[in-house]
Amino acid sequence: MLQRCIQNGDHLTGRAHHCAILKTGNCLDLFAHNVLLNLYVNGKSLTDARKVFDEMPEKDIFITNALMDVYAKCSLIENSLTLFLGSSITNDVSWNTMIVGFVHAGDFDSALSFFKDTLECHNVQPTEVTYSSALCACASLAALDPGTQIHCLTMKTTYDKNTVVGNALIDMYAKCGSIKDARLVFNGLTKNDEVSWNAMISGYSMHGLGGEALKVFDMMQETDVRPNQMTFVGVLSACSNGGLLSKGEAYFKSMIHDHGIEPCVEHYSCMVWLLGRLGHLDRALKLIKEMPFEPSLMAWRALLGACVIHNDVEIGKLCAKHILEIDPQDESTHVLLSNMYARTRRWANVATVRRSMKTKGLNKEPGLSWIENQGTVHYFTVDDASHPDKKMIYGMLEWLNMKTRQESYSPDRNAVLRDIEDDQKERHLWVHSERLALAFGLIKTPSGSSPIRIIKNLRICADCHAVMKLISKIVKRDIIVRDMNRFHHFENGLCSCGDYW
Repeated sequence: MLQRCIQNGDHLTGRAHHCAILKTGNCLDLFAHNVLLNLYVNGKSLTDARKVFDEMPEKDIFITNALMDVYAKCSLIENSLTLFLGSSITNDVSWNTMIVGFVHAGDFDSALSFFKDTLECHNVQPTEVTYSSALCACASLAALDPGTQIHCLTMKTTYDKNTVVGNALIDMYAKCGSIKDARLVFNGLTKNDEVSWNAMISGYSMHGLGGEALKVFDMMQETDVRPNQMTFVGVLSACSNGGLLSKGEAYFKSMIHDHGIEPCVEHYSCMVWLLGRLGHLDRALKLIKEMPFEPSLMAWRALLGACVIHNDVEIGKLCAKHILEIDPQDESTHVLLSNMYARTRRWANVATVRRSMKTKGLNKEPGLSWIENQGTVHYFTVDDASHPDKKMIYGMLEWLNMKTRQESYSPDRNAVLRDIEDDQKERHLWVHSERLALAFGLIKTPSGSSPIRIIKNLRICADCHAVMKLISKIVKRDIIVRDMNRFHHFENGLCSCGDYW
């Protein structure tokens, strides 16, 4: 009966049968315990599942792994870890479950730590799941060195030719700022599936190489792999990042006419950003209103971001109104609205928005930048004085400030969206998190070595962008910054984005 309940998804009836069994006072054997555990696991009744598990006289590895997996998928990774550490026997599935679970939970450092531990366990053989999950963690942290080391391991085990692992390598290299290596992996795969093509297109788009992304899309159409919705998200993003309006409109229309793919909210949002970033705010608003479904937060946010760039307060207020009607607690909208008012020097409106945030218990996400050095990730916030090397870092900043001013650098005080004195604005600009990370990178990496790679959780400001270009020329170093939207490759005073971002 319990088996039938599991097959039919009738977990309430199964629970009733369990209660009836308990009332009889009969002892349950291992098979019955396994069936009950499956019943509660499938029904996502984790408290009951754990109770049955604890009452089992014998616990085999398969049942333990199943419960660990359910905990992980329900974002209860600590429960999974407790089971893992308490188990006398683990196997490949146990380790993979933990690595995948940590990635799912966003704890990428722990995922990589577990991956390293698997290499030291003689009874655990890494699989495509192990490698692809560890590479996903590297991509999320933009940790190129560990990612490269994992790539070397896959080559020793021939997993580098595995399509799933190869796709993870493409994604890792692209998100770590090494798009050339991503292309080498792509070219070396025995078989490229739709994920491979999409990863390569998205990678080029992320790096502002729209032309290359569209070339890959053209190559894809010459194969037997058909474009899907994710393909066109990458294609339209490439057009948006490059300001390619006519091509973007043509690809958008071709989705239905040539490929039979109905545009979804992501595609419309790409088009809204493409139009809005180019200043066609009225057209972008019209497109939102003409969507064949209820406009999403994503589309309104895209237009609001464009309004901030172009200082269009009226349309910006309209966007914010729609967003906050759907999600009154949306932190990013309050911040964008405040920034829009600040850019137009409407300080009273800025104060009103900030009071609203305080009343709602909302806080602006702090700027955070990080950089990897010798296997360790170093994090920096604005005006950070917590790093052990802070004296050297701020000394380097002083030197960079002097050298950039000799190159006729003039601080863009408009980039500081606060009502403070000009000298305070200039000082505030020089302690932005990405500049601290850059100073640390210049101190710790020898001249003439590989590029300095910095990750930032927010959009890079105009002044930091200008400074990064100058510094790349002064110190003769390539600097790669990944902000929340895209990559910026600074080389010899120029940026790959062409100052369009």
